Amino acid sequence: MNKFIPVLFFMLFFFQISNAQFLWYENESNNAHLEYLAVSNGTFSTDVSNPDNTGINTKFIVSRFERNESTSANISFQLKSPITNISNLTISLKAHISLATEDLKNPNTRIRIYLGNSTVSSVIYIQKHFSVGQIWQGFEFNFSELEIPNDVINAGGFDILRISFINANNPAAAATYHLDSIYGSVDQTGHVAAWLSGSWGVTFPVFGGERLDSEVSGGYNLVGGAQEVVDELPAAGHIITNLSYFAHSHYFTLRGNENVDVASEIHESLVPSLANEAIIFDVMEKFKNSGKKVILYISTNYLDRADDAAHAAWVNYYTSEFAGDEYLAYKDLIQGYILRIKDYADGYWLDTTAELNDDGYIEDFVEMIRQADPSAAVSASPNGAYFTENGENILVDSDGLDDEDERDYKIVSFEGVNSYQDFTSGHVTPLGQGAPPNSWAYEEFTIPAMVANPWGKYGSKIILKHAWFPVRDKWHVSSANLMFGAEDAYRFTRTLVDAKAGVTFATTITDKGSGKGYMMAEEMAIMKIINDRLLSVPMTDYLPYVRPEGAYLVGEETLYTGAFSSVSEVMFYPNPVVDKITITRATTDLEYIKVISNLGAKVIEKVWYSGALTTQLDLSTLKPGIYFLNLSNEKNLSITRKIIISK
Repeated sequence: MNKFIPVLFFMLFFFQISNAQFLWYENESNNAHLEYLAVSNGTFSTDVSNPDNTGINTKFIVSRFERNESTSANISFQLKSPITNISNLTISLKAHISLATEDLKNPNTRIRIYLGNSTVSSVIYIQKHFSVGQIWQGFEFNFSELEIPNDVINAGGFDILRISFINANNPAAAATYHLDSIYGSVDQTGHVAAWLSGSWGVTFPVFGGERLDSEVSGGYNLVGGAQEVVDELPAAGHIITNLSYFAHSHYFTLRGNENVDVASEIHESLVPSLANEAIIFDVMEKFKNSGKKVILYISTNYLDRADDAAHAAWVNYYTSEFAGDEYLAYKDLIQGYILRIKDYADGYWLDTTAELNDDGYIEDFVEMIRQADPSAAVSASPNGAYFTENGENILVDSDGLDDEDERDYKIVSFEGVNSYQDFTSGHVTPLGQGAPPNSWAYEEFTIPAMVANPWGKYGSKIILKHAWFPVRDKWHVSSANLMFGAEDAYRFTRTLVDAKAGVTFATTITDKGSGKGYMMAEEMAIMKIINDRLLSVPMTDYLPYVRPEGAYLVGEETLYTGAFSSVSEVMFYPNPVVDKITITRATTDLEYIKVISNLGAKVIEKVWYSGALTTQLDLSTLKPGIYFLNLSNEKNLSITRKIIISK
């Protein structure tokens, strides 16, 4: 049963270099706005040495295409912003061919650039020829005299660029090409969610309405909490905070609204006091001044969870002011908030959108946000995308030996599901369907798929894949259990940041003691480890993922155990453990033992020198909690198990 996602692709950033040409791709400077998609009849590699940096390309690192003996060979890239006008389109690049000049004969001199659309078959192309071998040569492809086919126009423009070699009836000998410095006269840097690509962030909830008033009077220092995030997590690129309360759309963090006086015309409880309204602006200013992007969460299920008095006031308002049209009243209400807060927001996260979708209004609602704040990215996804096989959902039966939920659940894929979202909503597992927040399914399916292709598509719409990881087994509930520690969290972050996808942790605000309004200390400790590791030079590695014992898919017969052929090769018992744990191994190759804390620190390290297949570790000095026990060797074989120490 082959259910694992293939190779790592890449996606890179770009910048404009002049008023005529924009840099689309350059390997060494890590600047590009072309996402590698596929090759035919060859192998594409990045980060290779320049075979000749004495000529027109002095970069040390370039990309390479090794073409098989064939009649044609191609490298395909995806454009982030489809091209709809080619009247002034020029594309240039530098290329190097391994053949000597005397061996250059038609057709092996040919190099073409094709433009196409991923949903239709029509293409256009320009052909050039190598005139010299084994040195870099510059090529310029001017498309201004060509026309865009009608089916491409109807499909939204050109979103595929293909570099093609040979294009002949008879096979040509294999050759190696090096490529670099692809420029285009159409700006490709304009995707509104580009800033989220390769960014990791945290959640800093600020709840609105009368709840915010209550929290402030109870000693919450949310501005101080925001400052702590800025001081302790400089590597975090973005923050999710609130315009409305999570899943309670009737509480807003702002009192003032451009379109309606909410307190007097609807109900006082929906908004905070004027003094407390300033808190959300102060919080956002802290983040913006430190260079972080701000995503505002909006629950969009109208005002259905308001208490009886507030809901009755809402019904009376939209009945009298909007002739009974609740959607128009709600759209007007949210528009007023967007107009007021748009200078602080870089994106909007629309949750609980099923009702808007069912009523047929969600596209119109998103368009209202885009008109009110044209530069912001929007996430809206009433329907999720899941991994399938043969038309059926792939289901998880068990997440491990401690899986007490008998329900099977689907696995989120983060593919684009509509044309009005700019980045994916990001809930990593459908929690209401039996999936725990630390599901191994996203280790084996979701994350590899994001790595393989961090930008998804829906038709010609390009959508950044973004994951929102719940740190606790209930979202933003301070009393709920932590679901993973620093090692897992760093692995998630490093993997997705390196792949240029986006990731946010659903961190929680303390509601007890003197730290009210600050991120919970144990969560901040995990986030600080992520931050410090990402900023370390060189960047520290992470422990590899190993599927937990007892975890399997529906219908799966064999268990996966990382580098080992069966679960029985390594055993740890008892688990939970009070003081001593026994370890058995089937091979003496496994000789290094490490115990790692929930925060990622090595607390015990031991070399298993003897030839015995059983040993014991004394864990009596460790505090109760979740730890990770890792066995490894110098051949990169490794197995990790979660253990629980109880007293």
